Amino acid sequence: MAAPAADPGSTASQPTLASVIVLKLREFTRQPVIEQVRLMASLESLVRVAIEPLPAAGRAVLDVPDGLALVVLGSPGQALDLALRAQAAAANLPLCIGVNHGPVKAASQALRGPGLVGDGLASGVTLANAAAPGRLVASRSFQEALKDAAPARAAELRRAGVYTDANVRTHELFALDRRTVLVRRWPLIAFGTLTVAVILGAGFAARHARLDVPPIPEPPPVHPAVIHLDIKPRGDVYTDGVLQGSSPPLMEIEVYPGPHTIEVRNATNPPLRLELSLGSGEKMTISHSFVAPKPQAASPPRKSTPKTAPKSAPKSTPKSAPKKEKPPERNKTPGDYWRQFRRDVGF
Repeated sequence: MAAPAADPGSTASQPTLASVIVLKLREFTRQPVIEQVRLMASLESLVRVAIEPLPAAGRAVLDVPDGLALVVLGSPGQALDLALRAQAAAANLPLCIGVNHGPVKAASQALRGPGLVGDGLASGVTLANAAAPGRLVASRSFQEALKDAAPARAAELRRAGVYTDANVRTHELFALDRRTVLVRRWPLIAFGTLTVAVILGAGFAARHARLDVPPIPEPPPVHPAVIHLDIKPRGDVYTDGVLQGSSPPLMEIEVYPGPHTIEVRNATNPPLRLELSLGSGEKMTISHSFVAPKPQAASPPRKSTPKTAPKSAPKSTPKSAPKKEKPPERNKTPGDYWRQFRRDVGF
């Protein structure tokens, strides 16, 4: 695989804009070696058939971790058709498809030889990591390039959320609008039906040519796991970093069987983060209530106890002297009045 950026020992040409389709096999490294050989042989056969309509000078095939990358130098519409052919012919392959439009350039490295590098290729690998098996996601740069080249076909892509990669960079995702594509896709369905037979035959032939082993029975069909949501009062639900919507009104989501990270965010509360591993067709319910933390009660101020003054001995109240009783008045006689008159006039 060509590295995302050239090292000091590499020589590179001038960059050019191209569409990059990354086809990644989910959980490829966890499979037994025999199964890896079968999956990669099927993917190589699928790619050989899917790129046939394009001229050899306008395309390139590169190795990427767990899959292959197709670089299309033609119009974005040709790249989208190639991605749709690969998706239709994927059959039971757990194929994740990421489509990007950006700069790439040829580079020659001492250890890896000739290849391609650039942000267009690196972002395509990131988009494939965000896609679920059997799904196709595209970047905003590809949607805008498709809109400029073929405005009518840009309606086939609708906004599907935001993905945050390991470097905490956000990528706006676009997915196929199945109602719009249905009219254009029926020839691809016929093409995919014919291609499936070719791929299966080529895959089994390559497997028996490389390793003489008994055939492996077909795995049972895979059904999506369903997660029911009971979030109060409200929360934004993220699956593996991709925003699914707000619950409520979102009541359930479907995920591909396997490990997933579910995160529910509420602006005023710490987020709920769960690491899950669900089986085929498994159902579970996530119930959570966001409650605002109670404010800590302030401790009441300590009351100061006033110091009591020492009790003084009670003051003795002096007893009042007994009042002298007035002698009872007697009745005045005329002589008494005369004597009083003489005293008043000075006699």
